[in-house]
Amino acid sequence: MGGLNAAFTTDFLISFAFVATILIMLGLIFNLYSELSTIKKRYKKMMANSEGDSIEQMLASHTNTVNTVAEEHKKLYDRISTLEDLVKSSLARVAVIHFDAFEKTGQGLSYCVAILDRNNNGVVFSSICGQEAERSYAKPIEGGLVSDKYKLTKEEEQVLRQAMSKPTRK
Repeated sequence: MGGLNAAFTTDFLISFAFVATILIMLGLIFNLYSELSTIKKRYKKMMANSEGDSIEQMLASHTNTVNTVAEEHKKLYDRISTLEDLVKSSLARVAVIHFDAFEKTGQGLSYCVAILDRNNNGVVFSSICGQEAERSYAKPIEGGLVSDKYKLTKEEEQVLRQAMSKPTRK
């Protein structure tokens, strides 16, 4: 009888293991079916407005769109860089002073004008008015300094300092 119990127990254990394996497989199949169902729902939602295109066609379309946008971005960036360069070299600081070049005229007809860009490059114009004559001068300014070739009068230095002290917008 001992042999019969051992055979019964072995058959029972094999059957139990087989049933347990089948149940585990059914659980895994159910889990995979559930995940597949979720993926199908997401896919249908993603493809809802695609008019029957495949994912590859959609990705190619989106890639073309991204490339087009990138090209437009580069063009705009280049234009902005050009505009920034123009702004840096545009006239940004201006100052004017009137003064009496000669003691007896007393009318303040003489003047100096400084016109500079954001890098303090530009020009100082001067007009000296007397009773009988008027003289005009233009002196180039680079980096806030006049070249050694010219000498600034005290009025020209004053108007240059005033112009350089004016703030500029970024």
